[in-house]
Amino acid sequence: MKILVADDDMVMLGLLRTLIELEGDQVMTATRPEQIIPAAIKEEPDMILMDYHLAGGDVMDTLIELKSTAELKEIPILVTSGMDREVACLRAGADGFILKPFRPTQLLDRIRLLADRS
Repeated sequence: MKILVADDDMVMLGLLRTLIELEGDQVMTATRPEQIIPAAIKEEPDMILMDYHLAGGDVMDTLIELKSTAELKEIPILVTSGMDREVACLRAGADGFILKPFRPTQLLDRIRLLADRS
């Protein structure tokens, strides 16, 4: 599975990359909201894992645009945040939400659940 991970915290990005790659999945990354859509179009990921707050703002506009773009709208999106933004993210089209801090097993379980649903 190819997963696009969007996070501007380089330590978190490294940890997420390692965790996901250890599961045998491929990771591509973005660190700013404006990088997510071009990366999704180019890389055609099976899933997008993105932090709610990225340098340059939150990802709500990006989330809405992803879900309204024909070639991207079917990609499952899991949003993470240190603040409870679950309702807003789900309303905007996210397929799942996980509150930070989370255990690695929690994240992997959520990724697998979303992958199984798609």
